[in-house]
Amino acid sequence: MAPTPLARVALALAAALAAAAGARAADTEVRDFATRIDGKPAGDYHMTITRGDDGTCTMSGQADVRLTRLGITVYRYSYNGTEVWKGGRLVKFNSQSNDDGKPFTVAAWAEGDRLRVRANGQEQVARGDAWVTTYWQLPARDLRNGAVPLIEADNGQILNGQMQYLGSEQLTVGGRVQNCTHYRASGPNLTELWFDAQERLVKREWTEDGHRVVIELVRVRK
Repeated sequence: MAPTPLARVALALAAALAAAAGARAADTEVRDFATRIDGKPAGDYHMTITRGDDGTCTMSGQADVRLTRLGITVYRYSYNGTEVWKGGRLVKFNSQSNDDGKPFTVAAWAEGDRLRVRANGQEQVARGDAWVTTYWQLPARDLRNGAVPLIEADNGQILNGQMQYLGSEQLTVGGRVQNCTHYRASGPNLTELWFDAQERLVKREWTEDGHRVVIELVRVRK
């Protein structure tokens, strides 16, 4: 028997509600950062964060950085990576980067209670609760003020880092004053990190080869 007109309307409404629920479940935001080296504009960094209805949270990051002198590019860096997290742990990670002509390809995936990490064809094993040095979100609470295992996002190096909580501060982020938490992390470099109320990165500062590098959030897009 064919559905009545009223039944067809009800079915269409149910389908629309289901589609809307699916759209809400896959919540996505894009965070745009500006990069400065020694106080001068040097490129940008974009994070696309998607929370799925299966409990996963995926962050895809893209960076393009150039250091110029007298109009000549003296340093170039690019990065493209994707992290999949679930239950506060890294499930899968892939990245490709080029550090001034030195290419790296990194992959990591959960294997039992550990992470298998492959970098330029070489494999090693990291702790299952390792934090990636994109630092895009705070690690698990028990790692926020003490020892923290790290995976270097650029080259896959496994490090024993330290994290120190320095307090709460007000920062102007994207033209708006926000209460942020300030941490200091040791890893490939001593890094200052600020996170917003969502526990997501809004600012990062460190020194690389004698140059002061700052990445700062300028805009959030939904």
